[in-house]
Amino acid sequence: MRTDRAILYRIEDPGEGFSFESLPQAAISNPADSPTDHVMYRIEHDIRPGGFGILVAKKLVDELIFSQKGNEVILIKYLV
Repeated sequence: MRTDRAILYRIEDPGEGFSFESLPQAAISNPADSPTDHVMYRIEHDIRPGGFGILVAKKLVDELIFSQKGNEVILIKYLV
């Protein structure tokens, strides 16, 4: 949806969702002083490279709102 003041995207995934507390493979879970800790976790658990999606999305929009289940997100970018 686009208004005069914002662009809003709603994305829903049919999967079971996720919890931010259980994302050691994602960059968003890294401590501020160790921005790449998740890379080692991914290597140790044979997970493909990546893990930056949520972090990048958070930096590109003004608000990132996840559903309680974690399978739906609303991204808001203010234009004004």
